[in-house]
Amino acid sequence: MTRRRRTVTVWLSAALLVAATSARGQSREWRPVVPLGAIGEIRVQGRLDATVRTATPETGRETAEFDWQSRRLELEGTLFRRIEFEVSREFGDPEEPERDAFVNLRLARAAQVQAGRFKIPFGRDALTSGARLDFVLRSLAGRQLAPGRDVGLMAHGRLAGRRVSYEVGYFKRDGDRARTEQTRGARDAVAGRVLVTPFASEDSALAGVQIGAAMVRSRLDDQLGLRGRTVFGEGVFFDRVFVNGLRVRRGFEAGWSHGPASASFEYIGVSDERRGMGLQGEALPNVHAAGWYLVGTWVITGEAKDDRVAPRRSLLEGGPGAVEIAARVERLAFDSTSYPGTTFGFPRPETLSANAERVTTLGFTWYLHRFVKVQGNLVVEAVDDPQRSPVPRVSGRLRSGVFLIQVAV
Repeated sequence: MTRRRRTVTVWLSAALLVAATSARGQSREWRPVVPLGAIGEIRVQGRLDATVRTATPETGRETAEFDWQSRRLELEGTLFRRIEFEVSREFGDPEEPERDAFVNLRLARAAQVQAGRFKIPFGRDALTSGARLDFVLRSLAGRQLAPGRDVGLMAHGRLAGRRVSYEVGYFKRDGDRARTEQTRGARDAVAGRVLVTPFASEDSALAGVQIGAAMVRSRLDDQLGLRGRTVFGEGVFFDRVFVNGLRVRRGFEAGWSHGPASASFEYIGVSDERRGMGLQGEALPNVHAAGWYLVGTWVITGEAKDDRVAPRRSLLEGGPGAVEIAARVERLAFDSTSYPGTTFGFPRPETLSANAERVTTLGFTWYLHRFVKVQGNLVVEAVDDPQRSPVPRVSGRLRSGVFLIQVAV
């Protein structure tokens, strides 16, 4: 880390800690606000995430490692009651420091228009704010199959007494998660998502039920497609192949929360065409990937599971804070595919056979304060083909521990 980045981190850390401490006794909606009189207001937010991963001798990591997962500063605002905006910067990512930068026009509750750079409306886990995650890391599907952020224009709103929310938009490309040094990702992405809360108006355990579906269609131009990586990025269990044509992402999600308990499920499927990529110019079979996860959480100290848990009595008020336990099982899989180049020795046939990773994560979250939390996760990974895992000598199975300290104001 350069001296300049260390200085920025120290000042950001101090600012967030002071803000969190000054929130003692404030309401749960407290945020630093800059009033603009009759024009509107600007809200200052930020997040600081520090992680420690335990030693993992199986992969050659003999000591624990510290890292800054996020150092983010955000400005949100409202102007003339109808114009909303957000600008955020990530000080820990020199390649993409600007995260969100958009303007939202509220014509009505059912009709809003958003323009700029923001998350493409796809993926329950991917769309969840980093300050509200139940685990240190997002799911494999959320990180590797969901598109992420891009520049675009989107219409969205709520209908039927807030029972139905919709988002539909056009984006220049298909998200930053699909782009690396080796591939540009797809272009001209059209995305849509519908989320239904059928029992929102009822005073029962069903009020927290949500069901949703989403789709993104984009176009690939003869380039490398998606790959499957292990949880901490130490191995690639399914390598990229060249694809050309349409990329279609389909997603289904379901969630429920009531009192201190919650559960959620998500499935994401991705299909990449390979038009004209045969030796005679014929289309090859599509490359298919699919991921799913199932999550359950319980706040054992009794607080309601309402986005980020608010302790009844924080440590700053002499209380114990709030404690939540969580479990997640998930799987990311790639189907077998064919490639004419295997006849000439590239790529190797064994790298194109089906492979998958199964992951179980057990964790706890201790909310010391509304804005401060500590998380710990035990992550157990298993790759179907051990020879394409980072630990073939132990049958592709790997255990890791990771801890996070977060200040989010």
